[in-house]
Amino acid sequence: MADALSILGPFRFRVDPARAAAFAREIGADEASVPLSYPAIWIADPRLFDQVRDYCAAADVVPVHESQSFSFSGALRAGAEYDVTVALRREDTPPRLILDAIVASADGAPVAKSETMLRLVPRAGFGGQS
Repeated sequence: MADALSILGPFRFRVDPARAAAFAREIGADEASVPLSYPAIWIADPRLFDQVRDYCAAADVVPVHESQSFSFSGALRAGAEYDVTVALRREDTPPRLILDAIVASADGAPVAKSETMLRLVPRAGFGGQS
């Protein structure tokens, strides 16, 4: 495993009850609870993803979602706030950017960990210049 390129956060996020219910509907889950994959939407937040985008632009690559996994030590609650810290790391073979996230409750108790793997594809493969 490569060393972290950078540590992002912590960033404070709130589980919006309406958005969590809509997310549950979209994935066919029970709307009464927050889906385990709900933290995936936080990765798209500009505070996090803008830094991923900037890294990819500097490397002249396009990030393509490859996989995502979650492990929980507690359930997410609608309306609750959580602190998310992400370590970015790079793998060379195959070329990937990996986002290792730690989700903690507002009082600092760990709640979840996630790993998001983004395959790095040269822009030349997407009509860009190399």
